[in-house]
Amino acid sequence: MSDTPHERRYAIQGRRNSEAERVAYMIEHMSQNKAYRYAAERAGGDPDGVLLEQFRERFRRYRREWRGQPRRAIEQKLYGESFRQANLPPLCVDIETAAVCDLACPFCFRQWIATPDKLMREDLYRRIIDQCSAMGVPSVKLNWRGEPLLQPRLPQFIDYAKRAGILETIINTNAVTLDEHKSRALIEAGLDLVIYSFDGGSKTTYERMRVGRFKENHFEAVYTNIRRFARIRQEMGASFPRTKIQMILTEETFGEQESFFNLFDDCVDDVSVKAYTERGGKLSDLPQDVGAALKGFLQEHNIPESTAYWRDMEGNLFLAAGRLPCEQPYQRMMVTHDGRVSMCCYDWGMEYPIGYVDEEAFAEGDRQYEIIMEKARSGAKGFELLTNVKMPRRYIDPPKQVQSLDDIWNGDIVNDLRRMHLEDRLEEVPVCTRCPFKETYRWVKVELPNETAAR
Repeated sequence: MSDTPHERRYAIQGRRNSEAERVAYMIEHMSQNKAYRYAAERAGGDPDGVLLEQFRERFRRYRREWRGQPRRAIEQKLYGESFRQANLPPLCVDIETAAVCDLACPFCFRQWIATPDKLMREDLYRRIIDQCSAMGVPSVKLNWRGEPLLQPRLPQFIDYAKRAGILETIINTNAVTLDEHKSRALIEAGLDLVIYSFDGGSKTTYERMRVGRFKENHFEAVYTNIRRFARIRQEMGASFPRTKIQMILTEETFGEQESFFNLFDDCVDDVSVKAYTERGGKLSDLPQDVGAALKGFLQEHNIPESTAYWRDMEGNLFLAAGRLPCEQPYQRMMVTHDGRVSMCCYDWGMEYPIGYVDEEAFAEGDRQYEIIMEKARSGAKGFELLTNVKMPRRYIDPPKQVQSLDDIWNGDIVNDLRRMHLEDRLEEVPVCTRCPFKETYRWVKVELPNETAAR
């Protein structure tokens, strides 16, 4: 092993500088950003371009701060009163406009942790956006655990966020229902970024990885949807939304990276791959020979076999050599369909909620999760594959009261968690102890015999 651990490595990789291209694209096309256009309209115009330059600088600052804000906060050990005085807003709020999903991917948390099939109420969504606007939140992602295209009012939700001055609106989608009508509606609404999830560089692998939940899901149909979206955006003369596509790297998909890039290079703005993280499905991301070589290496060096590892897109293999304070409690918050708030996108079951922005979250309790368990046990349609699903655990019980996002972001619960991370006590936080998030580990490169890691 090399002697110096990497301080922070990121799980999403591409062939180009994705971040630089994203910033350059937004800056170049900022005049088409719907938040800017609404602001210029309210101002009676922007003949000198002063307002436009303010929007451009706001976006540059937002993207600099995405890594810069958590880095400074960690270096300065900000939590509690020192964090409140620093006046650092969340840089993104993930809003679960739809918790339901139309796929049953074998690697998804949904197959192992009960997840409600619910949509967010419009009044709750609007209150969240209003609070984001008041806090100066630059970005919102309109999904978390579900498929946002199943929210029938998604275009109206996007437009409301843009009217409120939200700089960047984002969705992650499987593109299964991305027909022509939805494509045009999303473009007209002012969506800024679409991130497609498409696992596999071939029909066989894709359909094995992306299983339909209520009906069969076919490679050709989804591929057509993504290519049609690009054509419609061009026909409409629109620059937005910028498009990105990601594939997770498993044993099956690792060898299909070239075909994956070839499928989408000419119709998606950014093509990338992402390290596989264990979500209960226990998919292999190492070929048998590499796995065997790794096991032998661990035994030879008396390293526990439970030690986290990572193989990147080039085949380089890394072992974990400790933990790092997580960036997420300094970057973002997640809000579920019923108003529960989380500090981490990997806390799928809301096992460590940090507060509530709506009384529905505690008035119903776990009823929606229990409904999923009941349907799974009965084998109801769309639940046949949930044979191993379990109720999420509840590690913390916040006061049953409605708070603002601002109060929760600066509250005692999340600040206590920040403190534990800064004191290198991640293992004392139950959801952090077993977290598979690659960015929370220090990585040391490993050279296995016969260069098996690169195969």
